[in-house]
Amino acid sequence: MASKIVLHIGLQKSGTTFLQHMLHDGHDALAAADVLYPIPPDWERGKRTVANHEWSSYGLLGTEYPWVSEVRASREEPSWHALLDQVNAWPSTVVLSAEALSVIRADAVHHLLDSLGVADVEVVVTARSLGRSLPSLWQQHIRNGRSMSFEAYLGGLAAQRDKGWDHIEADPDAHIWRAFTLNRLVLRWSEAGASQVSVVTSPGRPPELLLERFTQAAGLPRLTHVPVADRRAHTGLTAPETLVLASLNAALRENAWPERKADQVRQAITERFQAREQRGGKVAIPPEWRPRLAAWSGDDLTALEDTDARVVGDLKDLRYDADLEKTLPPTAEETGRAGAEAALAFAEPALRESPIRRNTRRLRRLIG
Repeated sequence: MASKIVLHIGLQKSGTTFLQHMLHDGHDALAAADVLYPIPPDWERGKRTVANHEWSSYGLLGTEYPWVSEVRASREEPSWHALLDQVNAWPSTVVLSAEALSVIRADAVHHLLDSLGVADVEVVVTARSLGRSLPSLWQQHIRNGRSMSFEAYLGGLAAQRDKGWDHIEADPDAHIWRAFTLNRLVLRWSEAGASQVSVVTSPGRPPELLLERFTQAAGLPRLTHVPVADRRAHTGLTAPETLVLASLNAALRENAWPERKADQVRQAITERFQAREQRGGKVAIPPEWRPRLAAWSGDDLTALEDTDARVVGDLKDLRYDADLEKTLPPTAEETGRAGAEAALAFAEPALRESPIRRNTRRLRRLIG
């Protein structure tokens, strides 16, 4: 059985995918240092682009995650048991990484630690400022098929936060604040029995600095042999692109498009967006929300300093400063150009299609 587990629990949008790529690629070097980063045997199944342990955790925690059905949880049980077998067979340190674990409630944290059965569990949290995280989270919300405006999205989060911590801890849908209220996240895991909780601050750039801080917090070798420059982080959408996609999502829903086809449309348009050069400005906190966000950030960091968490990096990386928010809202011209690119994502393939192939496709549709 493992002598120690290092449990990396995210947060979302804090460089977790990048770090998982480093751990995956550095698997052999870690093993040479008596550290196991388990590679799930079926990790290439589905849409995953890197080996991590989130889907395996679905097999244990199931509907604790609001987005996981009982059917999906049952399907992932073998993956969880396979992961547990790897942990039990390794005699020294095991590193597990699943950003969704940051949202689970106290009972689920206890259940996970009991199921792992290892006395020494160190938790590592990678964190990014709210001013950078919330735009990315809303953008992901849109990429997943929603059409809510950023202002409405922030309003929903504010309503959850205003109901207080008891509500956030109890309500499955309040998972954003369970993760991003760092002092509460630290306390939840330390009170459940984690031997140490470390918070790694994300500097944004360069990625090598995040990797250095993470390996320091986790007690891992530096992984300097891994070509960091060859690994690209997730590429987000710009503000005008996100607005276009949100409007498209609303139209797809109004016209009752099947979910699978709608996903294909979004994927094609997103790839088209990411290939163009002049993309417009990034998503930024709306001006009317900046004072409130600064207050949230200040309160949370003050509370974090009162915990026993070990901070690796600079807490200034996590503080939101409204005075530094210089991004302007997207112009009509930028949004129009993004809309044109979305149309071209489908117009160009249609124009390249031969008449014979087009007629064959139409015939199949008629007789099918």
